[in-house]
Amino acid sequence: MTASRDPERLIHAFLQEGAENLQDRVYDAVRAEIDRKRQRVAIGPWRTPIMNRITAAGLGVAAVVVALVVGIQLLGPPAPGGTGGAPSAEPSATPTPSPSVASPSPSASRTAPPLTESFTSTLHGISMSYPEGWTTQAATEPWTGDGYVFGQPPADFLYDPTLTDHLFLTVASQPIGDSTPDEWVAEKRTVMECAATEPVVVDGASGQIGTDECNVVAVTIDGRGYFIALYTSGDEPWISPTYDRAWFEGVLATVQLQPEDAVDVTPSASP
Repeated sequence: MTASRDPERLIHAFLQEGAENLQDRVYDAVRAEIDRKRQRVAIGPWRTPIMNRITAAGLGVAAVVVALVVGIQLLGPPAPGGTGGAPSAEPSATPTPSPSVASPSPSASRTAPPLTESFTSTLHGISMSYPEGWTTQAATEPWTGDGYVFGQPPADFLYDPTLTDHLFLTVASQPIGDSTPDEWVAEKRTVMECAATEPVVVDGASGQIGTDECNVVAVTIDGRGYFIALYTSGDEPWISPTYDRAWFEGVLATVQLQPEDAVDVTPSASP
């Protein structure tokens, strides 16, 4: 009868019905519980059939095994080097925020290139400095004093090759004839298209310059009138703040008027 209640056989019988393996601590606990229950079997005046006792012992063992297995599943495997229970969560590392890269502001001011280049107009008798990287187009016909159109032959043009007619300087000159210097300048105010003007002196020549950022100049010297203008397009909002009145005055400071070198080409007569 002892063999029938052997803990080894009872445990193996339980494993054949469901679980395949028991951890060592479960196995030891089952054995201990079986031994404990066997020690507590009461011997009294009544008699219990052997098979009933074996069945009861088997059910008790099964109940103990099930309870231990369920408990192990709920509590989880023992932590390495410690007792059973759910492993404590390791603290997660807090990511270090990467330094933000400042993006350029769309309103950041630009810098005009330096006035490192020199231009001399052999037709209009004037020389001046202009920005590095700009392109020049020399006049090939005399100026009649009726204004200017970008790229037309009566005037000299100095311009940004990318912006072309959106940013340029233009120069033209003509003899004042019978007009006095003041009369000639007053006549050119219409061409200047400035709401108001104020006195200016360029390389010793007196005349008028537009106010309120109207960067146009008309001056006379030795019987010759000069027209100098800076055009900035409103289509590019950054141009005017960069190429402003201060910048234009910097260009005017480099101007050298040479009326004696001007050439008034007479248009050829039509056949």
